[in-house]
Amino acid sequence: MNTAPALLIMACSARKLPYAAPALDLYRGVMYGTYRANVRAAARPHVVILSALHGFIAADAVIEPYEQRMTPARADDLLATLDAGLPSDLPAATGEVMLAGGADYRRVMRAAVVQLRARGSLSAAATVTETSGGIGYQRQQLGEFLRKLSPVREVIGHHPNGTPLFRTLDGFTVGQPVSLQYAARPDIAPEQAEIAELFCGPAGPTANLRLPLSKFPDRAYTWVGLNDIRAA
Repeated sequence: MNTAPALLIMACSARKLPYAAPALDLYRGVMYGTYRANVRAAARPHVVILSALHGFIAADAVIEPYEQRMTPARADDLLATLDAGLPSDLPAATGEVMLAGGADYRRVMRAAVVQLRARGSLSAAATVTETSGGIGYQRQQLGEFLRKLSPVREVIGHHPNGTPLFRTLDGFTVGQPVSLQYAARPDIAPEQAEIAELFCGPAGPTANLRLPLSKFPDRAYTWVGLNDIRAA
Protein backbone atom coordinates (compact mmCIF):
# COMPACT_ATOMS: atom_id res chain seq x y z
CA MET A 1 0.00 0.00 0.00
CA ASN A 2 1.58 3.29 -1.13
CA THR A 3 0.38 6.23 1.02
CA ALA A 4 3.24 8.66 0.37
CA PRO A 5 5.46 9.50 -2.55
CA ALA A 6 8.86 7.97 -2.94
CA LEU A 7 11.86 10.25 -2.37
CA LEU A 8 14.31 11.00 -5.16
CA ILE A 9 17.44 13.01 -4.35
CA MET A 10 19.10 14.15 -7.57
CA ALA A 11 22.42 15.82 -8.22
CA CYS A 12 22.32 19.14 -10.05
CA SER A 13 23.64 19.30 -13.60
CA ALA A 14 26.13 21.50 -15.43
CA ARG A 15 23.67 22.13 -18.25
CA LYS A 16 21.01 24.67 -17.27
CA LEU A 17 18.50 27.06 -18.71
CA PRO A 18 19.95 30.56 -19.26
CA TYR A 19 17.37 32.21 -16.98
CA ALA A 20 15.91 31.76 -13.50
CA ALA A 21 13.43 28.89 -13.15
CA PRO A 22 12.23 26.26 -10.67
CA ALA A 23 15.19 23.96 -10.04
CA LEU A 24 13.58 20.88 -11.58
CA ASP A 25 13.08 22.86 -14.80
CA LEU A 26 16.37 24.77 -14.67
CA TYR A 27 18.59 21.69 -14.84
CA ARG A 28 18.77 20.24 -18.35
CA GLY A 29 21.36 17.48 -17.96
CA VAL A 30 20.77 13.96 -19.23
CA MET A 31 19.59 12.64 -15.86
CA TYR A 32 16.87 15.28 -15.86
CA GLY A 33 15.93 14.25 -19.36
CA THR A 34 15.63 10.67 -18.11
CA TYR A 35 13.47 11.88 -15.23
CA ARG A 36 11.09 13.74 -17.54
CA ALA A 37 10.85 10.80 -19.94
CA ASN A 38 9.99 8.25 -17.27
CA VAL A 39 8.10 9.99 -14.47
CA ARG A 40 4.34 9.37 -14.33
CA ALA A 41 1.92 11.95 -12.96
CA ALA A 42 0.15 9.43 -10.72
CA ALA A 43 3.43 8.10 -9.29
CA ARG A 44 5.53 11.25 -9.10
CA PRO A 45 8.22 11.05 -6.38
CA HIS A 46 9.07 13.84 -3.97
CA VAL A 47 12.20 15.36 -5.52
CA VAL A 48 15.00 17.09 -3.61
CA ILE A 49 18.03 18.40 -5.50
CA LEU A 50 21.57 18.58 -4.20
CA SER A 51 23.11 21.70 -5.76
CA ALA A 52 26.88 22.12 -5.71
CA LEU A 53 26.28 25.82 -4.95
CA HIS A 54 23.14 25.89 -2.79
CA GLY A 55 23.17 22.51 -1.05
CA PHE A 56 19.81 20.75 -0.73
CA ILE A 57 16.97 22.63 -2.42
CA ALA A 58 13.32 21.92 -3.18
CA ALA A 59 12.43 20.97 -6.74
CA ASP A 60 10.20 24.05 -7.04
CA ALA A 61 12.74 26.54 -5.61
CA VAL A 62 13.33 29.27 -8.21
CA ILE A 63 17.07 29.82 -8.71
CA GLU A 64 19.33 31.59 -11.16
CA PRO A 65 21.71 29.66 -13.43
CA TYR A 66 25.20 29.36 -11.94
CA GLU A 67 28.59 27.72 -12.39
CA GLN A 68 29.81 25.55 -9.52
CA ARG A 69 31.35 22.09 -9.73
CA MET A 70 30.97 19.42 -7.08
CA THR A 71 34.49 18.53 -5.93
CA PRO A 72 35.62 16.43 -2.96
CA ALA A 73 36.43 19.66 -1.11
CA ARG A 74 32.99 21.13 -1.85
CA ALA A 75 31.36 17.90 -0.67
CA ASP A 76 33.33 18.22 2.58
CA ASP A 77 32.04 21.78 3.00
CA LEU A 78 28.45 20.64 2.53
CA LEU A 79 28.93 17.81 5.02
CA ALA A 80 30.27 20.27 7.60
CA THR A 81 27.03 22.29 7.45
CA LEU A 82 24.71 19.37 6.74
CA ASP A 83 22.49 19.64 9.80
CA ALA A 84 21.41 23.20 8.99
CA GLY A 85 20.96 22.51 5.30
CA LEU A 86 18.70 19.45 5.31
CA PRO A 87 15.30 19.66 3.60
CA SER A 88 12.45 20.10 6.09
CA ASP A 89 9.42 19.06 4.04
CA LEU A 90 10.04 15.38 3.37
CA PRO A 91 7.15 12.87 3.52
CA ALA A 92 7.71 10.96 6.76
CA ALA A 93 6.16 7.71 5.46
CA THR A 94 8.45 7.41 2.45
CA GLY A 95 9.14 3.75 1.64
CA GLU A 96 11.42 4.13 -1.40
CA VAL A 97 14.46 6.40 -1.68
CA MET A 98 16.86 6.80 -4.59
CA LEU A 99 20.11 8.77 -4.54
CA ALA A 100 21.00 9.78 -8.09
CA GLY A 101 24.34 11.40 -8.86
CA GLY A 102 28.10 11.05 -8.91
CA ALA A 103 30.23 9.72 -6.06
CA ASP A 104 30.79 13.05 -4.26
CA TYR A 105 27.10 13.93 -4.48
CA ARG A 106 26.09 10.52 -3.15
CA ARG A 107 28.51 10.87 -0.24
CA VAL A 108 26.61 13.95 0.92
CA MET A 109 23.24 12.34 0.15
CA ARG A 110 24.06 9.27 2.25
CA ALA A 111 24.96 11.45 5.22
CA ALA A 112 21.68 13.34 4.77
CA VAL A 113 19.70 10.09 4.86
CA VAL A 114 21.36 9.15 8.16
CA GLN A 115 20.47 12.55 9.64
CA LEU A 116 16.90 12.42 8.37
CA ARG A 117 16.38 8.99 9.91
CA ALA A 118 17.73 10.28 13.22
CA ARG A 119 15.30 13.21 13.08
CA GLY A 120 12.36 10.97 12.29
CA SER A 121 11.82 12.81 9.00
CA LEU A 122 12.51 9.60 7.07
CA SER A 123 10.99 6.26 7.95
CA ALA A 124 13.40 3.71 9.39
CA ALA A 125 11.78 1.19 7.05
CA ALA A 126 12.54 3.24 3.94
CA THR A 127 14.63 1.31 1.40
CA VAL A 128 17.52 3.30 -0.08
CA THR A 129 19.10 2.60 -3.46
CA GLU A 130 21.78 4.50 -5.36
CA THR A 131 22.77 4.95 -8.96
CA SER A 132 26.21 3.64 -9.85
CA GLY A 133 28.51 3.11 -12.79
CA GLY A 134 28.74 5.26 -15.90
CA ILE A 135 26.12 7.81 -16.89
CA GLY A 136 24.38 5.35 -19.20
CA TYR A 137 23.92 2.86 -16.35
CA GLN A 138 22.79 5.63 -14.02
CA ARG A 139 20.15 6.77 -16.49
CA GLN A 140 18.92 3.19 -16.82
CA GLN A 141 18.72 2.80 -13.03
CA LEU A 142 16.83 6.07 -12.62
CA GLY A 143 14.37 5.14 -15.36
CA GLU A 144 13.69 1.75 -13.80
CA PHE A 145 13.17 3.34 -10.38
CA LEU A 146 10.60 5.79 -11.77
CA ARG A 147 8.74 3.24 -13.88
CA LYS A 148 8.25 0.78 -11.03
CA LEU A 149 6.75 3.29 -8.58
CA SER A 150 3.16 2.58 -7.65
CA PRO A 151 0.54 5.31 -7.92
CA VAL A 152 0.37 7.46 -4.80
CA ARG A 153 -2.81 7.21 -2.76
CA GLU A 154 -3.76 10.54 -1.23
CA VAL A 155 -4.58 10.14 2.46
CA ILE A 156 -7.44 12.42 3.55
CA GLY A 157 -8.04 11.08 7.06
CA HIS A 158 -7.83 8.05 9.35
CA HIS A 159 -10.16 5.71 11.17
CA PRO A 160 -9.82 5.73 14.99
CA ASN A 161 -7.59 2.63 14.72
CA GLY A 162 -5.20 4.48 12.40
CA THR A 163 -6.35 2.96 9.09
CA PRO A 164 -5.73 5.55 6.32
CA LEU A 165 -8.69 6.89 4.38
CA PHE A 166 -8.00 7.61 0.70
CA ARG A 167 -9.50 10.14 -1.70
CA THR A 168 -9.32 7.61 -4.54
CA LEU A 169 -8.84 3.85 -4.54
CA ASP A 170 -8.77 1.40 -7.45
CA GLY A 171 -10.71 3.69 -9.78
CA PHE A 172 -13.31 4.92 -7.24
CA THR A 173 -13.50 8.36 -5.60
CA VAL A 174 -15.03 9.62 -2.35
CA GLY A 175 -18.40 11.23 -3.11
CA GLN A 176 -18.94 9.17 -6.26
CA PRO A 177 -22.45 7.76 -6.92
CA VAL A 178 -22.34 3.98 -7.35
CA SER A 179 -24.59 1.00 -7.69
CA LEU A 180 -24.35 -1.61 -4.91
CA GLN A 181 -24.74 -5.14 -6.24
CA TYR A 182 -23.45 -7.93 -4.00
CA ALA A 183 -21.45 -10.34 -6.17
CA ALA A 184 -22.48 -13.26 -3.94
CA ARG A 185 -26.19 -12.28 -3.99
CA PRO A 186 -27.26 -11.66 -7.59
CA ASP A 187 -30.87 -12.20 -6.48
CA ILE A 188 -30.83 -8.89 -4.57
CA ALA A 189 -31.68 -5.87 -6.69
CA PRO A 190 -28.96 -3.22 -7.11
CA GLU A 191 -29.17 -0.32 -4.68
CA GLN A 192 -28.23 3.32 -5.18
CA ALA A 193 -25.35 4.46 -2.98
CA GLU A 194 -22.63 7.07 -2.58
CA ILE A 195 -19.03 6.46 -1.48
CA ALA A 196 -18.40 8.05 1.92
CA GLU A 197 -14.96 6.51 2.62
CA LEU A 198 -12.34 4.41 0.87
CA PHE A 199 -9.76 2.33 2.74
CA CYS A 200 -7.94 -1.00 2.81
CA GLY A 201 -9.90 -3.23 5.16
CA PRO A 202 -9.08 -6.70 6.52
CA ALA A 203 -10.50 -8.32 3.35
CA GLY A 204 -8.96 -5.84 0.89
CA PRO A 205 -10.02 -2.54 -0.74
CA THR A 206 -13.24 -1.40 0.94
CA ALA A 207 -15.84 1.35 0.57
CA ASN A 208 -18.05 2.77 3.29
CA LEU A 209 -21.25 3.50 1.39
CA ARG A 210 -24.01 5.95 2.23
CA LEU A 211 -27.40 4.48 1.27
CA PRO A 212 -29.65 7.51 0.74
CA LEU A 213 -32.76 5.44 -0.08
CA SER A 214 -32.46 3.02 2.83
CA LYS A 215 -35.60 2.61 4.96
CA PHE A 216 -33.54 1.34 7.87
CA PRO A 217 -31.48 3.88 9.88
CA ASP A 218 -29.02 1.20 10.99
CA ARG A 219 -28.27 0.49 7.31
CA ALA A 220 -27.77 4.12 6.26
CA TYR A 221 -24.09 3.23 5.90
CA THR A 222 -22.46 -0.09 5.07
CA TRP A 223 -18.95 -1.41 4.37
CA VAL A 224 -18.55 -3.43 1.18
CA GLY A 225 -15.69 -4.70 -0.94
CA LEU A 226 -15.00 -2.72 -4.11
CA ASN A 227 -15.96 -5.78 -6.17
CA ASP A 228 -19.56 -5.26 -4.98
CA ILE A 229 -19.97 -1.78 -6.45
CA ARG A 230 -20.19 -0.34 -9.96
CA ALA A 231 -20.01 3.22 -11.23
CA ALA A 232 -23.56 4.60 -11.46
